[in-house]
Parts: sequence; structure tokens; C-alpha cells
Amino acid sequence: MRLGAHASEVGRRLALLAADRFIERLYRSDPALWTEDLTVRRVIRNRLGWLRAPEWMIGELRAVETFVAGVRQDGIRHVVLLGMGSSSLCAEVLRRVFGPAAGFPDLFVLDTTVPAAVRRVEQMIDPARTLFLVSSKSGTTSETAALQAYFWAGMRRLRGPDAGRHFAVITDPGTPLAEEAATRGYRAAFHNPEDIGGRFSALSYFGMVPAALLGIDVNTLLRRAVAMRKRCGPSTPASDNPGLALGVALGVLADAGRDKVVIVADRGLPDVVLWIEQLIAESTGKDGRGLLPVAANGDPVGRTVIAGSDRVGVGVAIAGSPEARLFRSWIETPPPALRRTPFLLVTLGDRLDIGAMMLQWEIATAVAGAVIGVNPFDEPNVVESKKNTEALLAAGAPEGSGPGGDDSDGPPARLPGTVLTDGHIRAILSPAVRVRKKPRRLAEAALALLGTARRGDALILLAYVDAGDPVLKTILDQTRAVLMRSSGLPVTVGCGPRYLHSTGQLHKGGPGTGLFIQVVPADPLRMRVPGTTYDFETLKQAQALGDHQALVARHRRVLRVEFDGDAAAALGAVLESLPHRGGRARRPPARPRPRTGAARRRPRRRT
Repeated sequence: MRLGAHASEVGRRLALLAADRFIERLYRSDPALWTEDLTVRRVIRNRLGWLRAPEWMIGELRAVETFVAGVRQDGIRHVVLLGMGSSSLCAEVLRRVFGPAAGFPDLFVLDTTVPAAVRRVEQMIDPARTLFLVSSKSGTTSETAALQAYFWAGMRRLRGPDAGRHFAVITDPGTPLAEEAATRGYRAAFHNPEDIGGRFSALSYFGMVPAALLGIDVNTLLRRAVAMRKRCGPSTPASDNPGLALGVALGVLADAGRDKVVIVADRGLPDVVLWIEQLIAESTGKDGRGLLPVAANGDPVGRTVIAGSDRVGVGVAIAGSPEARLFRSWIETPPPALRRTPFLLVTLGDRLDIGAMMLQWEIATAVAGAVIGVNPFDEPNVVESKKNTEALLAAGAPEGSGPGGDDSDGPPARLPGTVLTDGHIRAILSPAVRVRKKPRRLAEAALALLGTARRGDALILLAYVDAGDPVLKTILDQTRAVLMRSSGLPVTVGCGPRYLHSTGQLHKGGPGTGLFIQVVPADPLRMRVPGTTYDFETLKQAQALGDHQALVARHRRVLRVEFDGDAAAALGAVLESLPHRGGRARRPPARPRPRTGAARRRPRRRT
């Protein structure tokens, strides 16, 4: 670690936690580490099973291996995982890092309601040789239920009474999904321990069943995680404890104003940031506090986004790789741009250490939550967007977006703010973005949003598009780069509705330092969700609108862009509207410091 001026405070806090026997109490599942509220303590106590997950999962491997052998014997060539957030992100990362071993099926992760994405995956598989793995802790996740209904209806038409052989589930015991699997005769049902919280479930059935289907050496991966648990245990000195030291550093730096965690990952660990991002954002982003993860993979060396007074850099690398050597040099002899920015390093021996790395991050996140004074095991604001979506669907949400012929000067009743129509675009600036003169073009609206930026803010691009489309990914990367240059702020990109189950908690519950650009194109595909009165496009639109309502209710600064056209054209229009595309970063003005006594609220109990 290179902590600079913060080294002494990190050392002091490590000593305090050691004196308080923090790790010993954590390993005893002591909820008093995070709260004095007895009711909340009971809830937390039932969320700490992840600490024992690797050992427990090793004992379950024989059943998983038998299941995988049966899948291969039946000639299954494709596995489609239907899940959201914690039920899918570990599998997605493992798929990208390892890929399928020879003789094992390809894995597709479908964690979206965007019709184009559902159709893309549907066209890439042979249904007769496909297993659908339905993954949901609660067994009631709306997106997962819609996807399961769609593919179940298709398999029933194809296989009739044998359709159940093409489905398996991962869920908690006694959930509606578990009951459905039993009634329909699904091939298998894996019941996860109820005391393992969703985003801490990577080393349980939720991550390890997909890993086994890919042909990964799950036994070795888990045993290395067990070894990491021991390294992070009470017998290790606090300063040498990899989970404790990482968590204390992140927490102390966040308290010092460095709450943007810029993560630069090894090329051998593609998109590992997706999993880390959810873990950190959903665990810490609440009560007006939180750590914002920022992926720097798209930058040449990550320097441009790491440098900043509100940031800390974290390198995640495989030992001996070019990135590991580069990150080590940033610690020992940092380039001028990074000398004032703390930089932390997480190193893996090889790819199979990814389970150990995940456990280290889980422990670090639990520690960081205690340091900044939040409960890392709840997600109080996630339900806001969900309830809004349900209400919109019940009321008959609009089937698409776009101008829709609205010539009125005022915004629709449920979209307060400043509205403008620009060709195929309707844009809405939330009331938190005050304008003296109504914008007439999207570029003017974008300038109005960027004009509210202050140091310490971040730009958050939320696009309801197919995250797996390489063309769209390229445009998103370009848009992110332009936003960084034009604003001088860190920029994150989330694809909807995936982000609702990861960074969405931070967006509403964290500090109000985000500037949001929500892009919602109209998908022409109409794919009915069986058993409902709506299709996937209607569901997607309701989710986007429901989240917009939640952001506005929290007085967030939002530019919503509705586009009557395809996703590529929508993103292209946003990209073209952004200012200073070739120029240097504009330095945002400083955020006024609070007067004495008006500093941000501190928790009642701090570790």
C-alpha cells in the first residue's frame, strides 16, 4: 500500500480494531460491530454465513459434480443463467476470466429485460441442448421470473412434459422458486444456506454451480479461499491481515474525502470489477455515505481517472503480469500525476486465487462498513425503484419512450422538471438541475447538468441497452471517455436494469454527489412475458421510469434522455451532444466546505 499522508491514521485505526478484537468478533458473527440496535443486530446475525461458505461448499461439491456430469452426459451444450445482481455477477466474471473448459457447455448470463438482449441470447443457443439455470435468493426477483416464464413457455412447446429436464434452480429453501422447481420437476434445485446474504454469496451455490458447469477446478478455488480465511483470521497481526488492512484503508480514506475507489484490473481478470463494484456499492452506499467504485479498465493505464483529491486507486493483478509490475511501480516510484493519490494493491498468484480474492474483498467491505459507520448487510433503498416499477406496471406503464407527439411546454405529471423535445429525443432535467432559460437542444441540457458539477462529484451514465452488444459497448466506452474529458470528474457506466441490483443502492442511499444521465431508447421488439399483461419492453421502460422517480425523489441531479429509435442511435445522440469532445478536462469548482457544526452526520457508533 502507498497511503501517503493517511498512513498514520490507517495505522492508528488498525491498532484500535486490533485492541477491540474486531476480527475475532467478526469470525464469531458478532453483529454489535456495526450497530447498537437490537433489531438490526438480529438481521445482521443472519447475514454472516458467508464467512463459513468456502468450507461448507467443499462439502457440497460431490452433489454438484454429479449434477454437472449428468448435464454433460445428456448432451447439453449451452447453459443460460437467468439471474440478477449477486445471483449472476460472480458467474459472469468467472465466464469471462476462465471460459468453458474443453467438453463443458458454454455459459450465457442473461441479467436484463432489454428485449434485444433476450433475443440475442435466444438466437445463440440450441434450445434442445440448453439448460436454463434460474438463480434467485428470494425466489421472487421480477426480472428473473419474467425470463424464466418466457423460456419455460418455449421449452414446454418444444419438449412438452420433459421441459423440466432443461431447468435447474439456485435459491433459498422454501422460496416460491423452490416450490415451482419441485412442482414442475426441474432437473435439480440447489438450496443455499439462508444466512448467506446475496452479494456475499459468490463462494456458495450461486457462484460455484456455474463455475462447475464451466469446468473450473472448483475444489482448488475453494481451498484457496479457505486459506485466505485463515490468513485474515484473528491469529494474523492486524497490519499483515489482508482483509482487515484493505478494509481499514478504504474506510479511513473515505472518511478523509477519498470515497471514489478507482479499480484497475489485470487483463487476465477481465471485468472482475463488475463483481467488486456490486459488493462495495450496495454494501456501503447508504445513510448519505458510501464508497463509489469506478472501473478504470478502459483507460490506457488508468492514470487519468485515478488522479484526484477525492480518489484512491486499487490495482487487482496476477503476480508476474505486466499490470502487476506496473502497479508495483506506482507504489514504489509513482509518476507525478499519482504521487498524491493513495494506491492499494491486491495480488493473485494465478486465476484460481479468484475465490481467495473474493473472500478478501468481502472481509474488507465488512470492515470498511464499520469504519465509515454503516450496516454493510442491508440494502434499504433498492426496494424504492422496485415498488415504483410495480406501481407503473399495475397502472399500465407506457410501452415505449420517445417524444410521442407531446407538444406541451410542461413535463408529464410523473416526470417533474424541465422537458425539451429535440427531433427523436425527449430530454428531462430533474428539478435539482435549475436552469434560467429552458434548453432547446439536448446539448444545452447536457451543459446544464454538467454546469452543476463540483469537486467531489461523479458522473453516472445509466443506459438501458444490451450490455453484451460489442457495438454498444464501444459507444459506451467512447461516451465515458468524453464525459471524463469534458467534466474532469470520475465517470461510471451502468447498464439497466442490471445496475438496479448493484450500484443502484449507492445512487439513492449514498452521498448526493452524483450527476446522472439516464438513456432509455425504445426497443421495437415486442416479446410478451407469459402470464402477464406486458412485454419485456414495457417492463424495461417501467424499470427505467421507476428508478428515475426514485432518483428525483432523492433530489438527485438527473438528465433523462428518451429516444424514439434504436440503442446505438440513442447513445450516439448523447455522445454527439456532449461538450469539449477534444479538449482538456474542465476543472470543476470546489464544493463549499460545511461550516463548523454543519459537517455531514456521523453515525452514533463508530469503530
